[in-house]
Amino acid sequence: MTDTLRGRDFLGLKDFTRNELEGLLDLALAMKSGKDQAKYLDEKTLGMLFTKPSTRTRISFQVAARQLGGHAELYQPEQLQMSNHETLVDTAEVMSRFLDGLIIRKYDLTEYGEGRRSLELFAEHMDGPVVNALDDKEHPCQIMADVLTLRERFGEDYKKKKVVLTWAFAERQKSPGVTHSWLMAASILGLNFTMAFPKGFEPDPEYDNFAREAVKASGGTIEYSHDLDEASEGADVIYAKSWKSLASSTEQDRALRQGLREPWRVAQRHFDRANPGAVFMDCMPLIRGDEADADVVDGPQSIRYDEAENRLHAQKAILASLIG
Repeated sequence: MTDTLRGRDFLGLKDFTRNELEGLLDLALAMKSGKDQAKYLDEKTLGMLFTKPSTRTRISFQVAARQLGGHAELYQPEQLQMSNHETLVDTAEVMSRFLDGLIIRKYDLTEYGEGRRSLELFAEHMDGPVVNALDDKEHPCQIMADVLTLRERFGEDYKKKKVVLTWAFAERQKSPGVTHSWLMAASILGLNFTMAFPKGFEPDPEYDNFAREAVKASGGTIEYSHDLDEASEGADVIYAKSWKSLASSTEQDRALRQGLREPWRVAQRHFDRANPGAVFMDCMPLIRGDEADADVVDGPQSIRYDEAENRLHAQKAILASLIG
């Protein structure tokens, strides 16, 4: 287990070193294979404060806590005095008296950064670790599962494979958390990473600047493209993900994405340009015909269910290392 992580928060990947992230992946693989079955969370109680809907994140964290010998209880704002305007500080201070750690999903797409500020406030006022289950800046647990999936699929050479993360059309506006956490993971771990997106959907400069510096030390590559067909050339992974335009208002974003469905929907033509054996990934949920065509989503190249399953194993490693 990665002892250097004990007691730390898990808000974003740029807070961790390459060795620490690789240690988490090693532990996740050991747990998945059954080599490590220790009850790291024996008698531990975790809170889960979710202000947004969740399927994979919620279920995987609750199962992870149980398999590690602990318990994770779900709370929603309408069930708490937060619904009566109790402050986040008071909520955090009280939770700290009861819980060994807190897992939070919180973001507001109309006020970028609000979710991260809330997580930081909770981390300041809680003794136990705070884990980011998706805010408006990062989704670190999802990306640890994604990287774990690539390592399983391609072996130790996974860092040499061309990973293409592409903006994909969706009617619903979504957090750029996956986008930013992928930039962090790729640049810290040294992956061969390409991000494709239409103009207007650039990543936050905070994460772009960090990635450009971090990749110099890791030996990876970070490239940007505004043409998905071009970016798909020689790809080993095509990962579809929609996110909101950070430079636009909600109304401007909706107008901007109209007309982008066809050029920014992952289709078989993109896999015809990719390398043989290339795989399709998506963190879900998705709508067939929006982010990707049904024959891609449900075809033999799709490993999205493996990706979803690995949320459990990656998060077991994170919880064990932070709280165990």
